[in-house]
Amino acid sequence: MKTAFRKNVFRQIKNTWNRFIAIFGIVALGVGFFAGLKATTPVMKMSADAYYDDCGFMDLRILSTMGLTQEDVDAIQNTEGIEELYASYSTDALVDFESGQRAIKVMSYSDSTSINRPTLVEGRLPENDSECVVDSRMVDTQISIGCVIRISDENTEDVKQTFARQEYTVVGRVSSPLYYSIDRGSTTLADGSLDGFIYIDAENFTTDYYTEVYALVSGASSLMCYDDAYDDFIAETKSRVESLAPERQQARYDEIYHEAKQQIDEAQATLDEKRAQADAELAQAEEQLQSGQQQIDDGYAALEQSRLEWESGKRELEQKQQQAQEQFAQAQAQLQQSQAQYDQSVAQYQELVISAQQAQSAAEELKAQIDALTEAGDMEAVEALTPQYEQAVVTAQTLQQTVTATEQSLAQAQQQLEQGKQELQQQQTAAQQQIDAAAAQLEQGQQQIKSGQQELDQSQQELSQGWAEYEQQKADALEQLAQGQAEIDENAQKLQDIEMPEWYVLDRNANVGYAGFVGDSEKIDAVAAVFPVFFFLVAALVCLTTMTRMVEEQRTQIGVLKSLGYKKSSIAFKYLVYANSACISGSLFGLCVGYIVFPAVIMKTYRMLYTEIPLQLDFNIEYALISSIAAIVCISAATIWACVRELSEVPAELIRPKAPAKGKKVFLERIRPLWKRLSFTQKVTARNLIRYKKRFFMTIFGIGGCMGLMIVGFGLKDSIFAVVDIQYGEIQRYDGTVIMAEGASEKEKGEVAQMLGKETEVDDAMEGILTQITIGNGSKWHDVYLDVPKDKKQFPEFVTLKERTTDRRYSLDEKEVVLTEKIAKELEVQAGDMITIRDEEKGDLKVKIKAVCENYMGHYLYMTADAYEAVYNEKPEYNAVFYKTVSGTTKEAQSVGEDILQLPGALSVSYTTDLKQQVDDMLGALDIVIVVLTISAGMLAFVVLYNLNNINITERKRELATLKVLGFYPNEVSAYVYRENIVLTVLGALFGVALGKILHRFIIVTVEIDTVMFGRNIDMSSFVYSFLLTVAFSMIVNGAMYFKLKKINMVESLKSVE
Repeated sequence: MKTAFRKNVFRQIKNTWNRFIAIFGIVALGVGFFAGLKATTPVMKMSADAYYDDCGFMDLRILSTMGLTQEDVDAIQNTEGIEELYASYSTDALVDFESGQRAIKVMSYSDSTSINRPTLVEGRLPENDSECVVDSRMVDTQISIGCVIRISDENTEDVKQTFARQEYTVVGRVSSPLYYSIDRGSTTLADGSLDGFIYIDAENFTTDYYTEVYALVSGASSLMCYDDAYDDFIAETKSRVESLAPERQQARYDEIYHEAKQQIDEAQATLDEKRAQADAELAQAEEQLQSGQQQIDDGYAALEQSRLEWESGKRELEQKQQQAQEQFAQAQAQLQQSQAQYDQSVAQYQELVISAQQAQSAAEELKAQIDALTEAGDMEAVEALTPQYEQAVVTAQTLQQTVTATEQSLAQAQQQLEQGKQELQQQQTAAQQQIDAAAAQLEQGQQQIKSGQQELDQSQQELSQGWAEYEQQKADALEQLAQGQAEIDENAQKLQDIEMPEWYVLDRNANVGYAGFVGDSEKIDAVAAVFPVFFFLVAALVCLTTMTRMVEEQRTQIGVLKSLGYKKSSIAFKYLVYANSACISGSLFGLCVGYIVFPAVIMKTYRMLYTEIPLQLDFNIEYALISSIAAIVCISAATIWACVRELSEVPAELIRPKAPAKGKKVFLERIRPLWKRLSFTQKVTARNLIRYKKRFFMTIFGIGGCMGLMIVGFGLKDSIFAVVDIQYGEIQRYDGTVIMAEGASEKEKGEVAQMLGKETEVDDAMEGILTQITIGNGSKWHDVYLDVPKDKKQFPEFVTLKERTTDRRYSLDEKEVVLTEKIAKELEVQAGDMITIRDEEKGDLKVKIKAVCENYMGHYLYMTADAYEAVYNEKPEYNAVFYKTVSGTTKEAQSVGEDILQLPGALSVSYTTDLKQQVDDMLGALDIVIVVLTISAGMLAFVVLYNLNNINITERKRELATLKVLGFYPNEVSAYVYRENIVLTVLGALFGVALGKILHRFIIVTVEIDTVMFGRNIDMSSFVYSFLLTVAFSMIVNGAMYFKLKKINMVESLKSVE
């Protein structure tokens, strides 16, 4: 009996292998998705646990606010439960690479410890104190093995003094379990975020205390790190280490207190000694200056006496000059009087000469008349004229004698006058010589006085300068002494105010990568709760359809078996064995594929966020049983449901063929204008579609599922890849960011801005603040980038602030801030709400949100310079310059950056094109996700369509044979069936659009990470590709059905139904 039963089941499987494969395939999909997705989280955790164990990832990390001493390390080492310790050094520092400065976590490396061992990715590990290895995720072609890096001179003195040497040669690239995720943490340097880490030899650190101590707990490696048992186990040792804190804190406090007290006492003694020395030197200097002042005062007194004597001599000379001038004037007056008399005598002499000449002329004229009259013989007239003549001669002679006497007198007067002039001139010359000699003596005395005055003034000036220098030195000395005393008093007060050092004992959950990985891995569980349900539902429907058709086909056999006395359970058991055989085999196949494919695919995808680690596959019996039992229950329920109706009938009814269903009008017939316009074939197609409602909904559901899965696959790529183009093409539209060096002067910062303005390759540049701050809503706190543009009018050219769904644009104002969308959701705030900026120096600062803007990569808080000043109560110090290049290419941006890095004011340059390339490289892992979803969608479509079409053709074999008898050609018969499939494919695709968008939104929201918001968009091309692939799968099935239609025998239509 059992042998016959088994043969019957095997025969049934062989004869209906296509239905068996349909159930097998859909169950394999459901079980594979469920078991694979559910097992992914444990596999990821187990892989991470193996990676942590292999790297010796610390179980505990002990920190202290005042560092840890060797005594602290020894105390921790002796704590029960501690297996191994590694006392480490680390600090944040600015490091000069060939491509610019970067903020780096510098950590100590030792090959003698097994804790936190870096994993070598390329090159080798350091072998001496001049070598280092760098973070493998620092993607930079200029950070190559063999290049030299340098601890920047722009670090603070404390940081520079931390290292024994400043230059190191890169010998390898490594990953570190301390930095499992891509998040490298925050810092107070540069823009507030770390760019990576490097390891150097521990001997290069010069501090006398350890930065942190890492510990491995005995027996912890045997536990799964993400289990509660591990946390509980670690908590015991953690509490024991924490119990050391009070004693060790007090010891560290006493040590620091006594060292500081000793330093303060030594400083006070040194200061007192310097004060005494300064007082002695100042007193000596003051005495010398006073002596010099006395000598100068004596010199001024002697100079004043000389000046008085000179002035007396000057007055005597002036008196002599005056007397001489008066005597000269008197003599000059007399001389002038004599000259006047002489001139008068000369005039009289000239008149006398004229008179003498006239008298001589008159005498000569009378003589001539007498001579003429004598010759004429007029003696009478001669006698008459002779007395006149004689009188004229006497007058002329008398006048001539007078002239001669006057001439002699004038000559004598002239001689006397000339002699007087000479004597006056000689007297004047002698007096002038005497005056000139006295004046020369006075001038010489005056020059001596002036020279003495200058010498004394110069001496006084030098002495005054000496006094000024004395006063300045005195003031400087007093100021230095006062500052020294103030520092000592301040340090003494600090010493009194010094707080007890605080220990922090942290477990792995405090590590960002460790905690983030478990959170992100558990998101897969949320996806696993949706997809398998969908596939199990399809499996149940496929099984229901398949088994219903099988039971109906074997209706007569069931009737015979019942008439022979077989129980219902015995008959149903046959179908349960058939269905569950397909279910169990499909479950086993699905488990094998799911446990291998899904964890590998998802782990490969997660490498964009975390360090790529070896996959540790594990067969999870729990999820295998759950998924298999769920599949068996669904299939069994569907099988029983298919059998119940037939088994409830009596054998007589079962032996007879099932009566056809009563024909009914379809709802389209009620729309008469439309129905009249349909052709005969169209009406037949409409009736067939609606008549077979189960097939109708099953096909739509199957096609819709196929379409939806592909939309999810392509949509994921659209949403994630679109983020890059939107973020760096539409939102942040600058090509490079220059971070200023800390401590750079305004002049040096101005040089950076000026060079960018002169660069021909730069289209525009804008100064601003870019730094990392902490904001929160009171209960949640997150790190964001604060972006403060110097010119808010220029800001829209570099950053677009808009609302994602409405595309509404926002602008910055002087009172409120703009927050990016992702962080606003994380903090559960919106426009109009208040958020808090947590500042270490100024405390909590409240700001009001004006708007929430679109942003995908990172978190940003935007405010104007006026708003910054109002919030922080200080002028903004701009530390960044954003620039756009003409062509927007990486080469152009880097060319500008290389020039800028030559300036002392530039710390580092980052390029958005580099960021885009990094994100594109990381998102390349999504391709395999799309392949898996597409294959799954194709399998779903093929199973559903093939099974339903196969059943449809089998059920309607007589109908299709009749069409052939009526003269339909094979292609017409095929088209008769294909029309229904085409309509169902189109309707299913429409349903798949809605289903795909819902699934896409669910997955996008579920798998988002904290610092990234994926897009919600699906490109139209994705819908087109999904539809075309769905149509392609449908056409493949239709092609396979063509041969089945062709094999239908027309004789079937002539056979009796009975």
